[in-house]
Amino acid sequence: MSIGVHNIGQGCVTCLDHDEHYILTFPNGYGRQSILTVPWIELGGECSISCSKTGYNASIVFHTKPFYGGKKHRVTAEIFSPNDKKPFCSIEGEWNGVMYAKYSTGENAVFIDTKKMPTIKKKVRKLEDQDDFESRCLWKDVTYNLK
Repeated sequence: MSIGVHNIGQGCVTCLDHDEHYILTFPNGYGRQSILTVPWIELGGECSISCSKTGYNASIVFHTKPFYGGKKHRVTAEIFSPNDKKPFCSIEGEWNGVMYAKYSTGENAVFIDTKKMPTIKKKVRKLEDQDDFESRCLWKDVTYNLK
């Protein structure tokens, strides 16, 4: 038993400190449950991230859990320098846990440990300061009734 969401389109993230713009695509999302397990959310599919200013890009694969065995939340990625066909860094691990990096130099290191990252509270403008079609303003009645 599951439900899937196929994300289409792309996003743009801007790093103001470096004047860099990153274009990224999104993984698919799944709500899963089997008869013998607790429900879980997982990501699946391929994504990409690229920066036109630097030429660096990454290819990311979110692996869905196989029906029998296997682990949840697995991710692998390869990071490429401009105009290179061979990655200078490969990453693997869990997107909601620890990810490890293996560099082309042979060095291995923890890439990120999401469990040790601090939680940062979102900064959202007050509803009265938002435009009519901004997400929280547009969906405020639905949110209210869900609560």
